[in-house]
Amino acid sequence: MKKSIVINEKSHKDLRNLSEEFNRPIGKFTEGMILFFKKTGQDPALINDKTPSQMIKVIDRRIVGFFKTQESEILYPLQVSLSESIEQNTTFFKDLIQNLNSIFGRVKEKDTELKNDLLKISESLKQLNSKLR
Repeated sequence: MKKSIVINEKSHKDLRNLSEEFNRPIGKFTEGMILFFKKTGQDPALINDKTPSQMIKVIDRRIVGFFKTQESEILYPLQVSLSESIEQNTTFFKDLIQNLNSIFGRVKEKDTELKNDLLKISESLKQLNSKLR
């Protein structure tokens, strides 16, 4: 079913020239434009008097702004949290190493004492054994 739309003569001429330039009939070209604006969400009224390079600069600023926002809201706090966690872990492991060294030192002392006590017992048994013979 065909429908008509009312546009001024200059716009109709521009539409005809564009459709010829892109080698499509006016109807199909118009449907393609509608689909393009629908998919991109762009408002054709906002595009007036802007060159593609100006539009790219606007988009570029939006992207840079987005990344700066992500950086300040997510990455910097994450970095601070990670640094704090590293410091806490470093302190924890230093304390753990000191405690383990202390424990191993005490175990070594007790081991030495036990060996000395066993030597004394062994010597006492040898003396007792020699006396009994």
